[in-house]
Amino acid sequence: MTSGNLFWKLILFALPAMLTTAMQLLYVTIDLTTVHYGDSAESMGAIASNSALINLIVTVFVGISLGANVILSEAKGAGNIEKASKVLHTSLVFSLFVGIAVGLLGFFISDNLLVMMGTEEHYLAKATLYLKIYFLGLPFLMVYNYCAQLLRAQGDSRTPFFALFISGLLNVGFDCLFVFPLQMGVAGVGFATIIAEAISAFICFLVLHRGKHNYVSFSFKKIKTEWSFPVLWEVIRVGLPAGLQGFFFSLPNVFIQANLYTIDPGNVNLENGANGASNIEGYFYAVVEAIATSTMTFIAANVGAKKKENIPKCILYGGIWGTALCGILIIILLFAHNNLLSLFVDNEEAIEAGWNRLSVTGLFYIFDFTMIFTAGILRGFKRSTYPMVTTLMCCTVLRIVLLYTVFPLEQFHTVFYLYAVMPLTWIVATLSNVVAILIFLPKDMKRIEKAS
Repeated sequence: MTSGNLFWKLILFALPAMLTTAMQLLYVTIDLTTVHYGDSAESMGAIASNSALINLIVTVFVGISLGANVILSEAKGAGNIEKASKVLHTSLVFSLFVGIAVGLLGFFISDNLLVMMGTEEHYLAKATLYLKIYFLGLPFLMVYNYCAQLLRAQGDSRTPFFALFISGLLNVGFDCLFVFPLQMGVAGVGFATIIAEAISAFICFLVLHRGKHNYVSFSFKKIKTEWSFPVLWEVIRVGLPAGLQGFFFSLPNVFIQANLYTIDPGNVNLENGANGASNIEGYFYAVVEAIATSTMTFIAANVGAKKKENIPKCILYGGIWGTALCGILIIILLFAHNNLLSLFVDNEEAIEAGWNRLSVTGLFYIFDFTMIFTAGILRGFKRSTYPMVTTLMCCTVLRIVLLYTVFPLEQFHTVFYLYAVMPLTWIVATLSNVVAILIFLPKDMKRIEKAS
């Protein structure tokens, strides 16, 4: 990450990360498809109604785990193996305990969370059951995400992908077994997902524990000596703002979903179409997030190695790849949106409802990339607080203000204006992050020059 042709290295590093996130999303896609054909459309709707909340949970904890990525990347770039080992051991222990604590809390308040979201009554019982099971598997999700980030920080973005590829295949098998012959419905797909997450976490942990090419490896004997509160604080200081940024970014989506119910109450096709579109957007996000995270990782490694000349290259190359891939995704969406939506919904009205969302959000996804990408640049320099505040003000406060002041007005109470708040706030957040980069980047480059 600090030498050679960084243009091609960056995309080769990002590609497995894209596929990894896509595989995670595939869990939900497979769950929806299996339960739709093996149980009922109502069960599919119950699982889909959890999508905004589950995306919120995943985004928050992936964001927090980025702190481990940045600090370990920097330590590796600086050749500080002692600190890298402390980051690895401290982060993994932290991920397990937090996963257990949040999983238990979520299990007991699942029904309250769904009621707060305004989940339709006819979905509530099944949606609650699925969410409770999902929370039981949260420790595995946490451990997997931290293992994945720690492996990527060491230059290994392939193992997380292969782990999810294997567990994804098993997820398909367990979905079919639990839903069709055993007739477990929503509970079946929930347990299939937990099993798959446990397997992916175990594979990544095993590589961290016994991998021959690791920069640092996990050892149970070293937990006591390598656990470090100062290192944990450093990881949290970088990761928590990133996690909160994910929270502030995803929270309004819960309100958007709740407001969708007010446009045409009881219209299942409107809800299912929106959920199908949201799933497609998730795959788009997998692409842009991988480029942004890879750029962040490369920047952190070069900051640690004090290779100032590589940092502008990392930023330029990440921007080129992200823009090009967004352009390809938009072209695919223009020509194949009906085919893509038909993977999630099975009638013309629902497909039309899905396109109503994608025509507003998907076609302008380049601005979501620029927002995430500019935030990633700042995090690469361990400046996580500013993009967190930007996201809070632009993607949370501004969206909620618009949803509860402008959107209720009769002339604006439409699907178009409901979704238009998303690209609008992406643009505002991007501009804010660019201002921060212009202010802080020269200072950070001078700091690196002095340290070298």
